[in-house]
Amino acid sequence: MQTKNNSKLVDVSSHYEFGKNWKDYSKKIDRQAIDEAEKGLLSLISKQDLEGKSLLDIGSGSGLHSLAALNLGVRSVVAIDIDQNSAETTVNTLKNNSHHSNADVRIVSILDSEARKLGQFDIVYSWGVLHHTGAMWEAIEKASGHVRPGGRFVIAIYRKTPLCWAWKVEKRIFTNGNKLVRSLIRIPYIAAYFIRLGITGTNPFKFVRDYDKYRGMNFYNDIDDWLGGYPYESATETEIISYMKELGFESEYVSKLHPKLGLFGTGCSEFRFRKLI
Repeated sequence: MQTKNNSKLVDVSSHYEFGKNWKDYSKKIDRQAIDEAEKGLLSLISKQDLEGKSLLDIGSGSGLHSLAALNLGVRSVVAIDIDQNSAETTVNTLKNNSHHSNADVRIVSILDSEARKLGQFDIVYSWGVLHHTGAMWEAIEKASGHVRPGGRFVIAIYRKTPLCWAWKVEKRIFTNGNKLVRSLIRIPYIAAYFIRLGITGTNPFKFVRDYDKYRGMNFYNDIDDWLGGYPYESATETEIISYMKELGFESEYVSKLHPKLGLFGTGCSEFRFRKLI
């Protein structure tokens, strides 16, 4: 399995270094993390609809979702990311945890004209990625274009809140800040987060210990992923569903979140669409 760099527009200079964070997290991947990733994928698309299908994983990160898809019977996977670290980590995750050889990992942006050569797939999957492209709606349109008629488009997008504008400012500062700046943001946020957990009757230490059971990622890696996730965009479920309808897709599943102020951030609404034409 080799990493192919087919992109002319790979530019992560203005982005948060997601790949470095995923590379660090990948050291913690174990059987439990893989099991949770498989459960998460099955909550979005049935095993029957995965078996024997081709899948495009946009923004492969640690490679955990590609691995889960292969373990659940997907025929082949093409995993893409714009970050060299993410691509290398995806290759290593698959190599170290799987006997599957039917995976192709490439460094390419879904916004890059080079991505058109990827072709069409039975399933196009992108969890929590397209809202970090700096051109979310264009990225959604281009990504959906790789779904063959009758195929599925599975995505997760940040749920819009009244404070999304403030988080966009914070993320830009965090991404461009040095270690001191990041610590001055990270430490108060974690402290406030723990206080909030305590007020709601949740043991913060137990929450951190069991975090990967709920999120499929280490707590502290996920905190940096949230605080530094720039570029950043968000949308309501209605906006996403309406947009996808215009592109010729019908909604099959929506995991709606309860609208919140967004004081501690926001979560991702999950969607599964079927391409009609």
